Amino acid sequence: MRVNDKNYLDTQGFSVFLYDSTYHPVFVDQKNTAMEMILHGQRIATNGDVRLMPTPEQWDLVATLKGRHADKANNTLTADLSFPTFNLDYTLEVAAEPGGVRVSINLDKPLSQQLAGRAGFNLEFLPSIYMGKAYLVDGTKAGIFPRTPDDPMIKVLPLPDEPKKAYYLEDWDKAKGYTQPLPFAEGKSITLGVDDRLARVNVTSDTANLMLFDGRDRAQNGWFVLRSLIPSGQTTGAIVWHIRPDVIPNWTRPPMIAHSQVGYPPGFSKVAVLELDPKYNGPNTAKVLRLMEDGSYKQVFETPITPSTPWLRYVYSKFDFTPVKDPGLYVIEYADQRTAPFPISKDAYANIWQDSLDHHLAAQMDHVSVREGYR
Repeated sequence: MRVNDKNYLDTQGFSVFLYDSTYHPVFVDQKNTAMEMILHGQRIATNGDVRLMPTPEQWDLVATLKGRHADKANNTLTADLSFPTFNLDYTLEVAAEPGGVRVSINLDKPLSQQLAGRAGFNLEFLPSIYMGKAYLVDGTKAGIFPRTPDDPMIKVLPLPDEPKKAYYLEDWDKAKGYTQPLPFAEGKSITLGVDDRLARVNVTSDTANLMLFDGRDRAQNGWFVLRSLIPSGQTTGAIVWHIRPDVIPNWTRPPMIAHSQVGYPPGFSKVAVLELDPKYNGPNTAKVLRLMEDGSYKQVFETPITPSTPWLRYVYSKFDFTPVKDPGLYVIEYADQRTAPFPISKDAYANIWQDSLDHHLAAQMDHVSVREGYR
């Protein structure tokens, strides 16, 4: 892996970000900051940082980011962080190494007695990718990621010096109870997604045990949390993990075809956008196929796509099929990807806007209760 020009660690099929974005000042349960991992085009993990709870929620304390650095010479990302309330300063370092990355937490001074048993490094894994998939602990203890959370809970009270929350947040915590789940797996090495080549990743700890928690025990948007407690008396390398993704050699992300799923009126402009992996070597033309009554497809149009334009992680091309005007059902085909059928018809946009009446689109923060039939 190497630190690229966008200042994140990258190799074909696997990327690691470190604080490319920061936590929202109020709702800190967003799942797109701190250390993030993208494997085979899927963001499998996020929010990798020191936390004071096994499964923190939207108003729980997060560290303050003081600075971030990308060292291209040593292929290392570093974030300088702090919990000012507890006088805890540390660095989070992610360094490339053979087969993956080395993640370390380095404290300015040993952990205080107050934070012992509370401060740990968390990394959250996306349930929709891993639930129902297998995991393996220390190479021998096997399990399946649960589809529904059902772990035993224990009481974990706030720390005495923890900043007071707004009264309504305190009421929220009291109503739910100051509880946290127990881990459903623990060991020195855990392989997640053993049976899924696209999501398989191994994490090994040189320091404290790895523990797997189910964040859904506390919150409906909780993720699976991999956590190690920071041991007392340690500073440099207080936490050291080695993360080894099972990257498929020469993997490229399949093309994505963006188009109007509700269809097009005959005389309207019809332009699809192709989102492509920069390393993908695909054809320079795309096609429109008509879906016939017997279920077969008949090619009716083919033309070159536009030259690709890079933006962030991908490159983009356009496919203009405006000349296709005959009413019917069609699909767009590019390389080995084919869209779902869509209509071309004069009434393509009829009865589309009415669906918006069935939903409440809040213009600001609202709490409403809507009952209709059995919903």
